[in-house]
Formats: sequence, C-alpha cells, structure tokens
Amino acid sequence: MNGTDRGRLCREILDTFPAMVCASDRNGQVLYLNRTLAAFLGRTMEDMEGKPVAEALFPFPDEIREILKDTLADGNQRKKEIPWTRDEGPAVILEGLAIPIEDSPGIVSGAVLTVQVRERYEADLVARTAEDSRLKQREILAIIRHDILNQLTILIGFLQFSEDFIDDPRLRDFLEREETAGTLIQHLTEFTREFQDMGLVVPGWFPVSTLIESAKRPLKPGKVAIESEIGGIEIFVNPLAERVFYTLMENALVHGGGLTRITHSARQDGGDLVITCEDDGNGIPPDERAMLFERGHGKNAGYGLWLAGEILSITGASLTENSMPGEGARFKIRVPQGMWRTETRGKIHPECRAPSRPSR
Repeated sequence: MNGTDRGRLCREILDTFPAMVCASDRNGQVLYLNRTLAAFLGRTMEDMEGKPVAEALFPFPDEIREILKDTLADGNQRKKEIPWTRDEGPAVILEGLAIPIEDSPGIVSGAVLTVQVRERYEADLVARTAEDSRLKQREILAIIRHDILNQLTILIGFLQFSEDFIDDPRLRDFLEREETAGTLIQHLTEFTREFQDMGLVVPGWFPVSTLIESAKRPLKPGKVAIESEIGGIEIFVNPLAERVFYTLMENALVHGGGLTRITHSARQDGGDLVITCEDDGNGIPPDERAMLFERGHGKNAGYGLWLAGEILSITGASLTENSMPGEGARFKIRVPQGMWRTETRGKIHPECRAPSRPSR
C-alpha cells in the first residue's frame, strides 16, 4: 500500500469517528476535518481546507482553540474537559485532546484536535452519584447496626445482673436501665429499616416545595405558622430528604420556645443553591451548638440532625447551623451546582431569591 492509499484509509477511518476531528498545519490552517465535525459546522471538508482553524472551531469555547494553539507552539499533548452551556439544550462537557504531529523528533509540523461532546451532563452526574449513594448507604447501615449490637450487649448484661440481685433493692434501677436500652433498640431498628428501604431506590429529582409539604403532614404545629417562599425548584436527593425537613421543623417545634413561625427560603450562591429553614424562637443555647450534629446527641437516640446531614451528603449536599443567640434557630442546606434546577433551566427562578427577611 503506497502513501496515498494509506492516507485515504486513515481519512476513511477518521470519518467514522463519533468524535469531531480537526487536523491543522503549524500555521494554524485546516488540513482535514472529519465528517462529524463538518456536519456539526454545516460545511464540507472542501469548504474548510486551508481556512484558519479558528473558523472551523468558532462554535466552541475559547479553551478548545487554546489547547490546539498551545500544542502547536510547544509540541506537548494536551487534554482538557470544558463545561459548555449552549443557547439551546442541556449543558454538556467538551472533552478536547490535542496531539502534535512531528516530522522528526522535536519538529512540530501540525496537530490533531479531537472534540468529544458528552451530552446530558446532568444524566452523567446522576449516574456518577448513584454508586456513591449506595456506598454511603452501606456505611450508614454498618454504623447503626454496630450501635444496635452495643445496646444489645448492655441489655443482656443487665438482665444477667438482675438474676443475681433479684431480691436486691437495686433491681428497680436495673429494670429501668433495661427498659431504656430496649427503647433505644427500637429507635435504632426503625432507622435500620428505613435505610434498608432507602437502599432499594436511587436518588432522584424532587420539588423542594413537595418535600416540605410532605414533611409537614405528621407534625402538630398548633398556632405556629409554617411558611415556604420556595417554588419551581427541584433538587437531586435521596427520597429520604423529606426526613431532613421533618427533623428541622420538629426540632423547632419541640425546642424553639415561644416561636410563632417557621420559614423556608432559597437563594443562589455562586452555582450552589442554599435552602434556609429558620424560626423566630428562643434560639439554640451556645453550649448545645457544638454538639448539634454529633451522633448520639439529642432525642431519638441522638440520630436526628446527624442522620439529616448523612442523608444530604449522599448526593453531595450539606447541612449547617447558622444561628445567632436569642434570634431563633437557622439551618442551611447547601445543594451543589448540577444537583438543583429550576423551571427556567439555567436562569435563577423568581422564587429563588434571598429571603424577604433581613439576613442576620
């Protein structure tokens, strides 16, 4: 096979590539475009041959042109992933790879650029977090089951002591301790069952307003108003995220002291979404704040806020407390970029603004 035939075969192979391919000489002029890139541009290879590479790559972000330019300049191969938001369609990731062409070692005569468009960036993000979700679930289950075994050991130990001291006045004390341990086991078992159910499903998109409304139903707020300024916003979370909002509202009702309302609001912070749940109660005592998210602290076997944080962390979100003494409790859920969306897709929804109340 002579050189002409080999060149023709190489072009035919490159024309079958799903990635877009552009070859440039050292002066930045087009030597070759494969069919995928030509079709994307709405041009033909004959139209573009000899034209500046910048003309062939004009639809793409500047970073794509830069990696080709830099490779032509120094002969080093480069690879880069670049987020790309177009006027229409979902956000994508461009995978650019620039490879130098050398006539002889150290002598660069041109370069080849390939551009792979990874469509449906959000779908890729969902797929990547699904496995992380399953791993996190197993970790949480292991921790809770370990605590169950510890409590069972305590219960069995007290039962054995009870037999030895059945006529002793301290029996009542032992029995009370046994009852406490038994109650604790019940709470732990309930959490284990919930997480087993959680392992059967993967995270999904849920409207924030729906999660809040569902979490409100079992509560008995009395005269306390539960309000939400959030509309048209969805977050990518585990279905148990409803428990997060329930825990925050229940804690406010039980521990708030004198509160009259609980308010939910949202705002955009950079690329993240920050959801705030705050009340106008007496606030959180300073000596309590340091231990709020520790496992074993508080009611329900101390799994309330710790568990809420763990549920959110499955999909990369976080829960923090940002209160001021005497000014009510305020908790913030930070949802990272790519894990929340609005009905307008790409623009901040009118409801996704700073809360009407002044920031404290």
